[in-house]
Amino acid sequence: MPTYDIVIDPAFQGPPGSAHGGYACGILAAHLPSDVEITLRRPVPVGAPLRLTVHDQTLDLYDGSALLAEGRTTQADFGTPEPPTYAEALGASVAFPGFGAHPYPGCVGCGTARTDPTALRIFPGPVPGRDLVAAVWHPAEVRPPLLWAALDCPGGWAAAHLGQLTGPAVLGRMTARLAAPLVPQPAYIVVGWLAAAQGRKVIAGTALFSRDGVLHGAARQTWIRLAGQLPAPGPARTGARAA
Repeated sequence: MPTYDIVIDPAFQGPPGSAHGGYACGILAAHLPSDVEITLRRPVPVGAPLRLTVHDQTLDLYDGSALLAEGRTTQADFGTPEPPTYAEALGASVAFPGFGAHPYPGCVGCGTARTDPTALRIFPGPVPGRDLVAAVWHPAEVRPPLLWAALDCPGGWAAAHLGQLTGPAVLGRMTARLAAPLVPQPAYIVVGWLAAAQGRKVIAGTALFSRDGVLHGAARQTWIRLAGQLPAPGPARTGARAA
């Protein structure tokens, strides 16, 4: 039963002081084969040594004795919509709702306050005439955790725009499948759509396409609207390798 000490680099923040949900899920998913489902039980702190325990088909992430996340291998089976064109995705980004009001402007995935090279700067906006949000992503780097991160935020904005999810929300669960072998693209079309709404929970789907419409990854997510303020993550500590 391998155990690892990991720390999420503070550059990969989502909500203040917490790891970007999709990026954290992608870091964990690298330790399991096949498609992977990650359930986030608590905010994952950045800059803090965490303990990852990997079993045969499952894993657990702890901050001290507190369980932060669980993962398991699965067989993902979800369809994806026909992607918008590259021009349509560019046009959708112009109408990104986060330009007007953003709950997490420091988010590495879609934060409007981030201009550093680490930031993905994915700004999903509504596609006219379709129940989709879309954006174009020009990655500075392509590796699996960043693809998970790119598949994250469009689901949250689909939940907000199409599911009328008001107020801040956080990622609760994410299941993803990435194309293999990984063939990096200079640009991706990223889309998000609403699958179901269940009170404070919204189920969303997301997908990554190449500029010419070839599917490179897809995900299903559960988003949870926060009743109050986001719980504060544990204090940052030192001594583990950043991921």
